[in-house]
Amino acid sequence: MCGIAGFEARDASDTARAVALETALAQRGPDRRWRVQQGGLWLVQTRLAIIDLSDRVAYPIPNETSDVWLLFNGEIYNHRALRGELERAGHSFRTRCDAEVVVHGYEEWGLDVFARLNGMFALAIVDERIGEVVLTRDRLGIKPLVRTTGDRFAFASDVMTLISGGLSAAETDVSALRQFAVLGYVPPPSTGLTDVAHVTPGTAVRRRRDGRLSIERWARPTFGQPNGERGAGADELEGALRDSVERQLVADVPVGVFLSGGIDSSLVLSYAVELGARPQAFTISFRGFGDYDEARRATSIARAMGVAHQTEELDMGFSEAATLVQDAFDQPFADSSAIATLALARLARRDVTVALSGTGGDDLFAGYYRHRAHRLLVPLRAVPGSALRFLGRSGPAPGGERRSAIRLARSYAGRLASAAQHDPARQYVELLAPPLAESAVASLAFDVDRGQVLADLAEQHEFEASRPAGALRPIQRFDIATYLAGDLLTKEDRATMSVGLECRVPMLDEHLVGVAERTPDDQKISLWSGKRPLRALAGRRLPADVARGRKRGFAVPLGDLLAGRWRAEAQEWLHALQGGLVDGPRAARALADGTAGSRDVWLLTALAGWEARLKRERTEHRLPR
Repeated sequence: MCGIAGFEARDASDTARAVALETALAQRGPDRRWRVQQGGLWLVQTRLAIIDLSDRVAYPIPNETSDVWLLFNGEIYNHRALRGELERAGHSFRTRCDAEVVVHGYEEWGLDVFARLNGMFALAIVDERIGEVVLTRDRLGIKPLVRTTGDRFAFASDVMTLISGGLSAAETDVSALRQFAVLGYVPPPSTGLTDVAHVTPGTAVRRRRDGRLSIERWARPTFGQPNGERGAGADELEGALRDSVERQLVADVPVGVFLSGGIDSSLVLSYAVELGARPQAFTISFRGFGDYDEARRATSIARAMGVAHQTEELDMGFSEAATLVQDAFDQPFADSSAIATLALARLARRDVTVALSGTGGDDLFAGYYRHRAHRLLVPLRAVPGSALRFLGRSGPAPGGERRSAIRLARSYAGRLASAAQHDPARQYVELLAPPLAESAVASLAFDVDRGQVLADLAEQHEFEASRPAGALRPIQRFDIATYLAGDLLTKEDRATMSVGLECRVPMLDEHLVGVAERTPDDQKISLWSGKRPLRALAGRRLPADVARGRKRGFAVPLGDLLAGRWRAEAQEWLHALQGGLVDGPRAARALADGTAGSRDVWLLTALAGWEARLKRERTEHRLPR
């Protein structure tokens, strides 16, 4: 796991730029760092050593003739098989590092090498033979890679790194901020800045020496059109998950597991133990906050599996939480579970360098409440919109808890009613997030038309109406391109890499993705439960209360915190904001008088924090552009 960056060489200030990039990437790779000029570019890499810890590994990695060079971030889980194939073809290797198969594979197969890689990766290949740079990411966007879209070519593992090197004008993209205000994250390919964009997963950006640029897709979109293959069975699912965990346990450093007490992470731990590993498990506790606290269940699972288990109670103030998110995230990011993920990463890093998580099970096998709510569209057509709207606004939710079944039902009813006149695709988009309170919208320095933002988002991602109504495939394709890549994977990458911890996601292994794509909709979901194949698997391997438990998600008790011990500190923090994207005093009043909910307040906090970091980067790094 590493940090990478590069830019077009031009003038005497470039050495200072390279140093700035190297410094900015240090937390993503605390073990070693390199900066070199190669092929008309400055190339920078920092390394978190996972496989082959020796000094033989040095970046950029060359081919045998030193005219093709590789910068690499990620892990290739099938590197041993690829190495054997390449050695038989005549290639020689200098290290045991998994990344080295990429440079020789590119030499042997060209861009076709990317489809052969089973792993998570973001990389740059400098091919001096033809004067070309290739940027690419894995199929799902597990590892990040952004590039400039202006007149000077540059790329990096995160947005702020480019600002550190004076390679971005750092001007805010208001269209992207409107999407953030609706969703709580910036959906790819936007980043929040006008001149920086994400490299689209499963594509290769080819930039030639004369400045010409082309983009080629090497992987078909996940949950694209059905390919006519037979459906997947339970045995195939179990085999794919076991094999994925086995591949992702391989490392030359200690490996642990993030254990939430839910189905997905518990299955990952279960297979790790079955395969002979005894990884430590790590859990964040919310003691005193009801079913937000899954520590007791996680402890029971870890004890039953005979693994060491560490729990830590989340104990931080509002300002500390806001600062942690501000420092870790390079884009506006308001998923409050980032607070817990940052604490979890910090806990795990004390003892391990790699952690496996359960992220992805809900995305592959339709485990979200909104998937079931969308299937209700057909029967709900007989219900008058006025009745749905009444249910959506009829009184406060008990305790203000996100996890209240009544609150969820009211929230979804209101959103379905607001989109009743639209097609099924637009109705699903309405389910993604509840509307911001009027007082929160009024606290922003830009207008937000929720309906227009959602319509634009659906068009941007070619999210057609699902036919027949309730079909999952287009929904899952849209979710993976937006929510999985923009929220979940962004959260885990930034939180873990902020402390130099590699996070692996066995649920998103390419073979498991294939199983999910071939599983019929009615085998994944009913009106009463989601991700049925994983629940069935859990029923054979896990305690009944885990296998049958309702989905909780990895959430923090934000409502209770902002209504309790965070309240005064949050009001003071917001009130101190002067100018910028968020009207702090107005936001503080909205919190005080209860006109803005906890999600609204945290979204305003995250946006203000991101803007503060953006200003700091602009001020501290005054390199000429």
